[in-house]
Amino acid sequence: MRSAEGRGRTLDEAVDAALIELGESRRNVDVRVISEGPDETLVEVVVIDQATASGAASPTNGKAEAARVLVEGLLKHMGVRAQVTVRTGTDPITLDISGRDLGGLIGWRGETLRALQSVTNVMLGRNLAEGERVIVDVERYRQRREHTVREIALRAARQVKMTGDAITLDAMQAFERRAIHLALQDDPDVGSSSIGEEPDRRVVVGPRKPAST
Repeated sequence: MRSAEGRGRTLDEAVDAALIELGESRRNVDVRVISEGPDETLVEVVVIDQATASGAASPTNGKAEAARVLVEGLLKHMGVRAQVTVRTGTDPITLDISGRDLGGLIGWRGETLRALQSVTNVMLGRNLAEGERVIVDVERYRQRREHTVREIALRAARQVKMTGDAITLDAMQAFERRAIHLALQDDPDVGSSSIGEEPDRRVVVGPRKPAST
């Protein structure tokens, strides 16, 4: 499996550096963030194994293909011209939508994309096991959004350390809240927790309580 590391001031610059080395396009790779700092981001970019993607069918592959066909049909009914592919090596099943001018399909803070994902899972309901779900992504929006909310988390943590006061962030989707919790999990001074009910569930960033003795 071919891979390369990329460095840059931002996530996009780091990914682009690795893509140039690999001679691949963004839709053909998976990206893993190795480290992030104020001046440099380091990523590992892995080329998707197309041979594996086209191999023998399995129950999971069958579900993934059913989901892909469903989303493709929904997009056609919406008048959206785009390509839908199954991202390999992921659990849960993840569908990537690629094309031109897809900002409207994402919507404000991903609201339209979240609605499309919800409809997809409802329509696939009988084909999915209990607790199983399908993730729908547009041009790696989720990855870019995770990077953005990690920066929000770090800025909030700095403010909490300066003032000592907790900060309640805007309502976020589950994957965004998870990115914030992961960003702050190793901070000895600042912690995070979620409050409220969906779709208005929010993250509170505040001073970490000292461990009881």
